[in-house]
Amino acid sequence: MKTLLLTTLLLSSSAIFANEEGKELHEESCMRCHGSEMYTRDNSRIQNHFDLRSQVSACANNLGTGWFPDEEKSVVDYLNGQHYKFKK
Repeated sequence: MKTLLLTTLLLSSSAIFANEEGKELHEESCMRCHGSEMYTRDNSRIQNHFDLRSQVSACANNLGTGWFPDEEKSVVDYLNGQHYKFKK
């Protein structure tokens, strides 16, 4: 029982950390070019989770962020949780 509880706590805390990391990275880099209206506009090019991952990767490369794959994933997870709500 203790093992199950500990595992649940660890998984929850890592998800919270990833979301916070994604938020911080987003605010530091993405918000330099655009505001949150980009995510809620009617003519969005982002139609699914794959599009979102691709766009975050392209933006990170264009900005020269030097993000590692796990950092890109954190930003994708943050944006998906805050704006898009796509199924993975």
